[in-house]
Amino acid sequence: MVKLSCYWLILALVGVARAQDSGETTEVATLDDKCGKNRDGCCSEIYVGEEDEMVKCFVIHSPKLPAPGDTDMGKTLRFLSCFVECMYKQKKYIGKSDTINMKMVKLDAEKMYADRPKEKEYHIAMFDFCKKDAVTVYNLLKASPGAKTLLKDACRPYLLMVFLCISDYHQKHECPYFRWEGTAKAGTKEQCEEAKAKCYAIDGITLPPKS
Repeated sequence: MVKLSCYWLILALVGVARAQDSGETTEVATLDDKCGKNRDGCCSEIYVGEEDEMVKCFVIHSPKLPAPGDTDMGKTLRFLSCFVECMYKQKKYIGKSDTINMKMVKLDAEKMYADRPKEKEYHIAMFDFCKKDAVTVYNLLKASPGAKTLLKDACRPYLLMVFLCISDYHQKHECPYFRWEGTAKAGTKEQCEEAKAKCYAIDGITLPPKS
């Protein structure tokens, strides 16, 4: 997974983020916990995808990144939205009228998770939920003059709303083992990785290499 610090600002702007609980425990749950459920200390990180899927689009759109110290939210939105549009174009996820093409999402899931059925089902369910949730969020934004101004130069803002929904989907729904990720700061990174590997083993699957 890759983390972008500016995501918290955007998530707050569109009102789709779940505020991180300042009292969240960093203690990792015992090993007998179910692998398909939330695991304390392993589910608070935002998910933005696999790095190898993002590199090409990041390189293409990095010139749009605001300069260090530039707090212009419009520029940040422009970069993020164009970056997301590029990724979804690359994966052929964009359907008619800028919607999410679920047929391509399912085909991609079959390919990406050929030997990992739980991840395949999760990926499809996640996009199915977020493509609908994003419609509501985007309509609210379009009704706000301030948000409309910020989104004026953005690339297909609806797709960005889908992406933002996906980034914290595991925090609002189930957080199965393949979404577990701790942090070095909280001292949970290695423990979450070990627990994840054991859950993959329980399912008879080799832990996928990190991108």
